[in-house]
Amino acid sequence: MIVFDRKSFYSLFLFFVLMCSSLFAQTININAKEPVSILHASDVYFDFNETNLSEIRVRNLFAPYIKDYINTGMQRTYIWIRFRLYNESNATSHKILILTSPLLESITFYKQSDLKNPEYRGVNYIDEKEHRTLLPYYHIYLPAQSLETYYLQVSSFFTPVDFALRLDEYEHFKRSDKNRQLLNSLLIGFVSALMLYSFLLYFYTKDKSYLYYSLYLFALIYQQSTYLGFTQIFFPIEFIHFDMQIPILKVNLLIITAALFAMHFLKTKALGTINTIYKIFIAIALIEILILSIPRYYNLYIVIFTGGVFILFNLVAGIVAYIQGNKQARLFIVGFGIVFISYLLIILDSIGVTSIIQEYRNILIVATAFEALILSLAFADRYLILQKEKARVDACILEESAQRTKIIEQEVVKKTKELNKALQTKELLLKEVHHRVKNNLQIILSIIRLQKNEIEDEKTIEKFIDLENRINAISNTYNMLLIKEDIEKIDMAEYIDSLLLDIQETLQKEPQKIRFKTDIDAQMPLREAVYVGLIVNELVTNAFKYAFEKEGSIFISLKQNVRTYVLKIEDSGKGYDAEKTTKSLGLKLIHTLVYNQLGGTLKQETQHHTRYIIRFTL
Repeated sequence: MIVFDRKSFYSLFLFFVLMCSSLFAQTININAKEPVSILHASDVYFDFNETNLSEIRVRNLFAPYIKDYINTGMQRTYIWIRFRLYNESNATSHKILILTSPLLESITFYKQSDLKNPEYRGVNYIDEKEHRTLLPYYHIYLPAQSLETYYLQVSSFFTPVDFALRLDEYEHFKRSDKNRQLLNSLLIGFVSALMLYSFLLYFYTKDKSYLYYSLYLFALIYQQSTYLGFTQIFFPIEFIHFDMQIPILKVNLLIITAALFAMHFLKTKALGTINTIYKIFIAIALIEILILSIPRYYNLYIVIFTGGVFILFNLVAGIVAYIQGNKQARLFIVGFGIVFISYLLIILDSIGVTSIIQEYRNILIVATAFEALILSLAFADRYLILQKEKARVDACILEESAQRTKIIEQEVVKKTKELNKALQTKELLLKEVHHRVKNNLQIILSIIRLQKNEIEDEKTIEKFIDLENRINAISNTYNMLLIKEDIEKIDMAEYIDSLLLDIQETLQKEPQKIRFKTDIDAQMPLREAVYVGLIVNELVTNAFKYAFEKEGSIFISLKQNVRTYVLKIEDSGKGYDAEKTTKSLGLKLIHTLVYNQLGGTLKQETQHHTRYIIRFTL
């Protein structure tokens, strides 16, 4: 007689259940020691109509799936997955169900025994307290000697869908995730250091290629932080939700910054058509950011296509630049060639062609690190090339400079002789002109004096004397130019002293005793000296005529501060009523000379004594 104990009964029952379930779907042993990929033992339904789980089960829409990865690219579909786990051990089993993509926006997990209480994961349901791993996961507890059916719904609107499902031990998953975080942190840190290095080189060299490369690395680090799952761990939830909605912006920023870097590094201005095509790519990227980022027109396929064409063109541009003689382009080709392969794999993954990137999600950041190292050699290579070119140019310049110096020295000697001869001729001609002007003025003075001697009317004689003094004031300047070596400037101290002596000899009569005091320190050109001499003549003549009865003093000061002059003339006489003498020819002449000829200002005091302060700038 066969007797079944309780343990044997449960084993037999579980065997019966497994045999029955195998008629409908495969079952997976939860107690496997190694991590288990479960998609190839699951049933999958790709839903384009937002069908609910109940209807899918009733209509039995699930179909067996034979691949280890699901990659729908950027198709907007809901992916339903059904899998069965069994526990044949005598203790509750605990495993982790891992989805191998950090970009999945919405994940819903159902147990058939409790369909009303699903668990939510994904970027749209991040819990700040629990989410500390790069990949989303679920805890699965399966009682001893039991079988359970599970359902997953996965969807993403803004990002491509490419993931696998794995079962693993919790502790093993935590260790591998920490190791992955450490490795990716080191890679991002290394690229960040190279970004900072490029940015500092820009400030040191003012070469814009360094600036644009640092901006390109910044855009890539930002994009890769999201792609690898760092943004989802370390940033606020509000920013994470925003960040997941802007892949179009991030991809186009990579295109723009990479294009700007290539244009400056390869010096594409000399390549004509290549430079124009780069500008077209930048314009297209800006248009895509403005239009395709709008939810209504959102289309990541177009952006990925643009990126694919761009990376191909970027490689071709490097080859063309090298053929055209840009030696540094060889390092650009090698560096970008490594990145080109990683970009190509990511693009193929994004459109659902391959899932190889699942195993190497950090391939782009690794390739970029190699590219940055190679380009750092390119920067050093550029320095060596420039140094050699500089040495060659310097040698040519020195040789040419020596030849030019010899020629210039010969020309200088020749021109100096010619100029000295011309200057001597000019000085002689100027002295001759001044001599002729002085002689003409002396002739005019002689004529005036002869005419004056024939006149008996005192007032008329006085006017002739005034005219004589005015002409004499002009004549004295030319006389000084003939005496002095400097024919450009008049020594005003000597000139005014000479002028005052002439006025005193002409106008002072007994019993008048007029004293002069001067404080003059200035030099000025001939024309302005004549104007000042005429002003001094008029004011001193007026003082002689009207200011004094018998005795008095006249003080004259002329100071120069760079190009500014201050002329002061004052006497100790009785003053006069300025309003009654405004029509005087002498005062009109003074106003004309001060305001019109010298462009200066005149301040006068005439109440008790007379004082004139004249300021002007040459």
